[in-house]
Amino acid sequence: MQSGAVHYRSTSIYLLMVGASALAALLCAWSLWVQFDWITLIFLFGCLYAAWSFGLQWRSTVALDAQGITVRAPFQSQRVEFRQLDDAGEAGRLVRRIVLTYHPLHNNGLLNLDELRSVTLPAVDRQVELLALLDSKRPSRG
Repeated sequence: MQSGAVHYRSTSIYLLMVGASALAALLCAWSLWVQFDWITLIFLFGCLYAAWSFGLQWRSTVALDAQGITVRAPFQSQRVEFRQLDDAGEAGRLVRRIVLTYHPLHNNGLLNLDELRSVTLPAVDRQVELLALLDSKRPSRG
C-alpha cells in the first residue's frame, strides 16, 4: 500500500454489537448454569459467533490509494484495483455497508470479463465520502 493512501476505520456500532452479543452469551451461560437446555446451548454458540464476527468487522480497515482499494481484516486482506470495478452500492438493514462488484484478474493480469465477484466492506466512518470516491474511480462504461 502506498503512503498516500486514505484510510477508513470501521464504525463504533460494531463495538455496541459485540457488547450486546457478549451480554446475550452471558445470559445464555447463566441460564445454562441454572438449568441445562439444548436450545439455550445452541443460542449460546450463536451469540459467541456473533460477538466474534462483529469483533472481526470492528478490527477491519479500508484503504484507498491511487490504484485501488484494500480491505484488511484480522485474518485476511483483499485488494481490488479500480480498473476491476463494475459497481459500488450500499446494502444492508441493520448496518449499511458498501458492496463492490468487480471482475477478477486472469493469471496474465487481464480482466476476466466473463466472471463477476463481490466483496462487502465493513461499515466505515465517512462512508458517504468513500462511496462517492469509489463511484468517481469506477471505469466509464462506454
